[in-house]
Formats: sequence, C-alpha cells, structure tokens
Amino acid sequence: MIFYNLFLYLLFPIAILRLFSKKEFNVAQIKRIKERLGLKQHLNCEDPIWIHAVSVGEVKVAVLLVKELKKIFSDSNFLITTSTVTGSNEVTKSFGSEVAHQYLPYDLNGVIKKFLINLNPKCLILVETEVWPNLISNCKKAEIPLILLNGRMSEKSLSNYQKFPKFFNKIFSKLDLVVAQSASDLENFKKLGVGSKIISEDYSLKFSKLSSEESLKTIKKIPSESSKRIIVCASTHPGEEVFLINTFLRLDRSKFHLVLIPRHPHRASDVIEILDEKKLSYKIFSDSLNLNSDITLVDKMGYVESFFKIAELAFIGGTIVPHGGQNFLEAVQFGLPIFSGPNTYNFKEISEDLQSLQILNIIDSIDDLASKWGDFSDDSQIKKLSQNYLLSRQGAVQRSVEKLVVLLKD
Repeated sequence: MIFYNLFLYLLFPIAILRLFSKKEFNVAQIKRIKERLGLKQHLNCEDPIWIHAVSVGEVKVAVLLVKELKKIFSDSNFLITTSTVTGSNEVTKSFGSEVAHQYLPYDLNGVIKKFLINLNPKCLILVETEVWPNLISNCKKAEIPLILLNGRMSEKSLSNYQKFPKFFNKIFSKLDLVVAQSASDLENFKKLGVGSKIISEDYSLKFSKLSSEESLKTIKKIPSESSKRIIVCASTHPGEEVFLINTFLRLDRSKFHLVLIPRHPHRASDVIEILDEKKLSYKIFSDSLNLNSDITLVDKMGYVESFFKIAELAFIGGTIVPHGGQNFLEAVQFGLPIFSGPNTYNFKEISEDLQSLQILNIIDSIDDLASKWGDFSDDSQIKKLSQNYLLSRQGAVQRSVEKLVVLLKD
C-alpha cells in the first residue's frame, strides 16, 4: 500500500486539474470540491446504509436497491455517493433531498479514514465494479461490511488487475459479499481472490429497471404523418458519430431519419462540427422531432428511452470504439432490432443472449451497417422475444437484497 499511496499523492494535483478541465465543470462544481476531500458533513444521516454508484447507469441500479432496502430498513438513513456530475444529477432527480448524496472522496488514506469516522456507515454497497484500495482496506479495518452487487469483471479489466496480482488479490479478498452478473464475471472475481463462499451469480440488476411507457416524456413527430424510419443511436462515443453519419449517407435519406444521442451531452458541439462539415441538415432537439431534417442531435440527458419508444431501429454506442458497450436493455424493452459494433465486453453475456435470439446484430463496417439498415424489414417476432427475455430475468434486486440482509443481521 505504501507505493499505491505515494502514487496517489503524486497524482492528486493532476486529478484536481483534470476536474477543472472537464466541460461540465462549473461554479457549482467548484463549491463541491470539499466533498471529494471528504469534508462535507451530512445532517440527519447517522449510521447510513451507504451505496456507491459511479455514474448514471449505476445510480439507476442504486435507486432500485434503496427502494427495496427501505422496505426492510425503514428507520435507516441512506447515502449515495457518485463520481460523475451526470451521476450526481441522476441522484437528485430520483430522490431530491430524501436521500443524502455527495461525491465519493478521493482514495487518499487520510481522507478516507476521516470520512469513515464521521460517517460511521452500517455497510458499503458497491454497484458493479468500483474498487478503491484505501476505501476497501479502511472499511475492513473499521469492520464495515463490504458488499459488491451487480458485479462485473470483463476479461480486459481482469487483465489490468492481474498486472499487480498480489496487491489486488489482497484487496478483493476483503469483500464480504459479491453477487456477479454472470458465470464468467463470477469466475473472473474468483481469479482475483474473492472467496467461493461469499460469491454467487444472478442476472444483472438492470433487468429490473424497466420504465413504464407512461412515465416517459412524449416526443411529437413533425410532420406526424411522416413515413421515415427513425434510427436512434444512443450513448455514442467520440469517433462513433462519424461512423454512423457516414453510414446514414449511404441510405435513401427520404426514407430514414437519424437521431444521435451522445453518451455525454457536452460533446454536442463536437458532433455539430461533423454535421456542418458533411453539409447535412440537422436540428438540435427541443420538444419535437423535426423529420423534415436529415438528423436530430440530442444534447440533453434523460431522453434515450423516450426516443426508443418511437424508433424503428436502435444502435448502441461504445461498441465501435473499444469502450465495451453501453446498456442494451433500454432498447430491448421496446422490442427494437438492435445493432452494435463488436466491442460488447462490458455486457458479454447479455450481448451473447441477444445475438442468439437474433435481436442484436453485430456489424463490422460502414458497408455492413448501411446494408442491414437499408434492407431491414419489420419483424414482430422481435417484440415477443424481447419481452419474454426480459420477463425471464426479473427478481435479481430482491434476491440480492435478501443476501445482503442475511449478512447484516449475522
């Protein structure tokens, strides 16, 4: 730990500078730097059940967990920590002031120790895989139960951790309960020192996060009688918009309309530069979808599922570039034929399931995607297969909470 802590203290000034350089950083975020230093004091948050969720996707899982845990621990306080601005906004949107919230402090040994003394949590629940050595070690020393739910460990992440096997095996062995998303995740966690007796496998908790169609924002189409097919490309990353726009240029633009939703809304300006260069007609989304243009660019959070509701085809980002993919299940919920690049390792099992059901189509080139979009015919069977697939994987939240309750009551 000596070398790790020395490395962190050397890296600390760079981390602060990187924080200031982010496009979403503003005056409000400057005022919140004290949270990242563990200095925020929460009122009415004694001995909370603490959940750490990095960003938006993990926060949505945390929301499910809080709702289920409140049924059992109705008198307990709850704290959700996040690492990103978008994750923080999602907590506020979901709970307002009902649940305490702040950014996770930097993993500096002294900062974490002081934070834990002030907070005195009943337990720490980590969502997916967010393992910080000082955080884990200090929780273990303070006898704070450590739970990792919806655990994910791709081959790429495993390879990175195994570059320092003794160090990380010691850290992972400190966890008290792990529920992994799949059999391959489970085996990878075991390779990192997680004991067989404390780990189990269940479906992703994201299967339980299905929005009711009534709760979604209504998006009107102008003109409403347009016969254009709507292609929604969600959670795109740098480099992918060019790929998708070039694919769209090979289609009959009188028959298709492309919707681009970057993973990070502040990147909209980068996408606009590409659209201007290609001399395409486009609209920035406001309240209605203007189908008279070629492309709609969405620079707001919280609209992905609303667009999937009115789409005919879906593309999931983070898959052309080697990011590992974003959540497929939001598109599955609406029974859409789904397309993605080959990099789906963050959702390996779900990706393989969807491919076997012919819901997901993996593409490897612009020509391949243009051909498949252009030739795709409606298949009502996909809706039925999608709903059956989702229904068969419900209940993971309740089962995970049951395991957690047994640990806390021992």
